[in-house]
Amino acid sequence: MVRKYESTQIRKKQIADAAAGIIIKSGSEHVTTKKIAEEVGISETAIYRHFQSKGDLLAFLIEEVESTLISEIELDVSAGPFTLATLDAVVKNHIGKVSRRKGVSFQVIAEIISLGSKTLNKQTYNVINNYIGRIRDILEQGKNAGVIKPDIDLDAVATLFFGLTQGLVNTWALSRYGFDLEQKHAASWAILRDSIKC
Repeated sequence: MVRKYESTQIRKKQIADAAAGIIIKSGSEHVTTKKIAEEVGISETAIYRHFQSKGDLLAFLIEEVESTLISEIELDVSAGPFTLATLDAVVKNHIGKVSRRKGVSFQVIAEIISLGSKTLNKQTYNVINNYIGRIRDILEQGKNAGVIKPDIDLDAVATLFFGLTQGLVNTWALSRYGFDLEQKHAASWAILRDSIKC
C-alpha cells in the first residue's frame, strides 16, 4: 500500500528510519532501494527524489544518528548543584533512551565503519568526536563542581565511556537483546565512575 504524499523532510526521515531498521535486522549490505521502498510504502524511484545514491542516504542517516545521540545526553542544570547523583542520572537517562531505541545509533555507527567508505568514515569519525565531546563537557562540569578528581584526563574518560557503551550495545545486539543493557551498563559505569570520583 503506497503512502500519501509527505513533505521532503518527513519522507527523508521515513527513508532513513527504514534504512536504519534494515541495518539492525540484516546489516548495511542489505540496504537496497527495493527494501526501503517496501518498508516506507513508496516506489523505488521516489527514493531518488530525496537521495541521489545509497551513499547520500547513509550520509543523511549518520546526521540523524548524531542529532539523536547528542539530544539523548541531557544535563538538567536547573536541578541544583552537580553531584555524583547528577552524573549517574545523566548516564541512566541516556542509556535508557539507547535501550528503548535498541541501540540503533551505535549499531549504525558500527555498520557504517564496516563499509570502508572514506567519506562516510570521516563523517562518522566526526559524529563520534562530537559525542565524546558532549560527554567530556558534562564530565568537566563535574570536575568544576569538585565531584571528579582534578587531575583526571577528561578526554580519556569520555573516550572510555564511548567505548564501553559502543561495546555493550554491540554485544547486546549480537545476543539478540538477551540481557538487560541498562543493568549491565550501570554496573560497568559504576566501575568507571568510582575510578574518577573525588
